[in-house]
Amino acid sequence: MIFLSRVLPSLPLISSRFPSAVSLLGVGGLLLLTGYLIGRLVTSAVLPKPSITVVPDERAPVAVIRLDGVRNGQLEGETKGDVRFFLGEKLILVQSGMLKVPVGSFFTNEIAITVPDGMKFVASKKGTYYYVVDSADGEKIVPENRLYFRDEISARNAGFKNHD
Repeated sequence: MIFLSRVLPSLPLISSRFPSAVSLLGVGGLLLLTGYLIGRLVTSAVLPKPSITVVPDERAPVAVIRLDGVRNGQLEGETKGDVRFFLGEKLILVQSGMLKVPVGSFFTNEIAITVPDGMKFVASKKGTYYYVVDSADGEKIVPENRLYFRDEISARNAGFKNHD
């Protein structure tokens, strides 16, 4: 109604300038309205009312692990649903509840180094000493800087000194 009250006062002005436009607008609007109403009547009479059936959810519940952060050196969170939470081979949690795991267990840096067959000594490209391959000092050498030797003579000939 608001639209018509705004448009109707201007119709005489529009109809005097564009008489065919106003009649086309009126006929077009009438056709659109008629088509809409007929469509609503047909669909409501032809289509049956949908029936809604509520079916219980029989799927297994999904376990959820929510991590809250690190507090006092422990990773903390909560689990919902029965879960098996492993850290390596160690079982941390089997059921729902609070989760607390020492952070250090997640942040250990393990570097696997493959020593070539027959090599017994190692030295660093940047160092001056050579070490037994499986000694604590030998294992500290960064993999990219490792030089391997079969015997101490080869290590000395390469310019390295014995660490003992």
